[in-house]
Amino acid sequence: MVTMTRSTALKTAAVLSVLVALIGIGLYDLPNLVLGARDSDGPFALVLGSFTSDVLALVAAYGAWRSQKWGAVLLIAVNAFWIIQAISSLLFDATVAELTFAAVMLVHHVVVITLCLWRERVVSAA
Repeated sequence: MVTMTRSTALKTAAVLSVLVALIGIGLYDLPNLVLGARDSDGPFALVLGSFTSDVLALVAAYGAWRSQKWGAVLLIAVNAFWIIQAISSLLFDATVAELTFAAVMLVHHVVVITLCLWRERVVSAA
């Protein structure tokens, strides 16, 4: 039986979060930031908030990769925020593609939080 160490769990959580953050920055944040407040696809406050959460995820992933407690805590906070976004998308988005994406992201965020809270099992000698 192979067991995952806390360090491996945190590194996995960091990699998963970096992937989502980079996709968010590349496909949503930067194109809308370039368009500006008047021409962006969504409310500009949402664009700024999305970019901020993606940058925070990158910073948190660095800390989690190095097995720092602050990195794991910040990664949990960012993914908790992303869970709220995914749930609101599930409740209010209309297209099947948007609903599918939100459902996949919801699972992703729960997995990352679970990995950040990972504890190694201690076998007692009793």
